[in-house]
Amino acid sequence: MQIIQKTTRITAQEIVQGVTVMYSYEFENEANPIAVAFSATRQQDGGYPYLQGTVTPNDFNVQNSNFQPSDIELYKQIQENCTAIINGTEKPEKPKNKQ
Repeated sequence: MQIIQKTTRITAQEIVQGVTVMYSYEFENEANPIAVAFSATRQQDGGYPYLQGTVTPNDFNVQNSNFQPSDIELYKQIQENCTAIINGTEKPEKPKNKQ
């Protein structure tokens, strides 16, 4: 049997300005991803994502159901992180084994 396609799916998270941001993307054969999806959750919003979207090399698409002025800086951070993932300059850390 011959493998004709190998796809890797990554889900990563980080805390930015007290907001939990989740990133999701996939790539084939060790190539860089062409898009990164993201969502953001504030604790005070009951744990539901209020911000979601996608980043590609040419687009930043976002939907925000509870905009706050501090989200502008959050947008910048998300765009920078997604662009770094797409360009292959940002690799998320692998989970550490719990001992």
